[in-house]
Amino acid sequence: MTIRAYVSLSQRAIEEVLDLEGICIDHDSLKGSVFLDSSLNINQQIKSFFLLYKNGKMISILSMFIPTKHEAEITAYTLPKFRGKGYFKSLLGKAVEELRAFDIPELLFVCESSSIPGKRVIDALNADYDHTEYFMRFDRASYTRLNRYRLILLKAEQKDLEKAIAANMKVFGDTREESKSLIKNCFSSDTREQYLAVLDDEIIGAVSVNLEEDVSIFGFGIIPEYRSKGYGKELLHLIVDDLLLRGRSDITIDVNNKNANALELYQKTGFHIEATYEYYRKKSG
Repeated sequence: MTIRAYVSLSQRAIEEVLDLEGICIDHDSLKGSVFLDSSLNINQQIKSFFLLYKNGKMISILSMFIPTKHEAEITAYTLPKFRGKGYFKSLLGKAVEELRAFDIPELLFVCESSSIPGKRVIDALNADYDHTEYFMRFDRASYTRLNRYRLILLKAEQKDLEKAIAANMKVFGDTREESKSLIKNCFSSDTREQYLAVLDDEIIGAVSVNLEEDVSIFGFGIIPEYRSKGYGKELLHLIVDDLLLRGRSDITIDVNNKNANALELYQKTGFHIEATYEYYRKKSG
């Protein structure tokens, strides 16, 4: 048994992971996908991918998404015939060692709600339920453009760094350090774009997109004093309109089940729930 840890994955390793993931998804009738992009991690020095090989074959993987210094979201897959042999435990042990070295205090285990094997692992970990998120996909046939907009959608560039940081801090309540890391990583990515919502020359919201095979919308929000005025609806329509003009209708978005207003907005804009993920929290120490 060999465990290899990486900050980022080579194309060959990505292909191996996707092959393993495909086998697990088919076997367990799942819909999800492991997170393989480390560009939004709070610290680019953290090893966030752990791959376990036996006789030269990849049989188990663990991926960590670490957008803040407070927690790491963990997803893992093990080939069906190799389960129950302690391989995930071995990977988790290595991952926890890495998180401790960088003072990341908590783990968030991600489990698709329909995954019976995943639930068994969660039970064995004695992790506490934290929240549920819905993975939603856009249906163009259910979408209707707005007739008018009060907002302007501004694509942020390097010169807008401070404005984007300030907007992110106001929208999400993140620290300056967390906001700066998120925005700078977005600017340095080949696939991610950062946008700002402008009302009468004032920035009142933010949204980001990841332009991969499926376009994902993330980091979406309006600053508190401008909420409940229809600006969130406008911002979502503006970014969807922009993507459609570029020929991209393969759009996804995530939402916390506790955010009923956002869920309703996304559904009314043409998004439907495709998969449900449960999050379970545990201390890394």
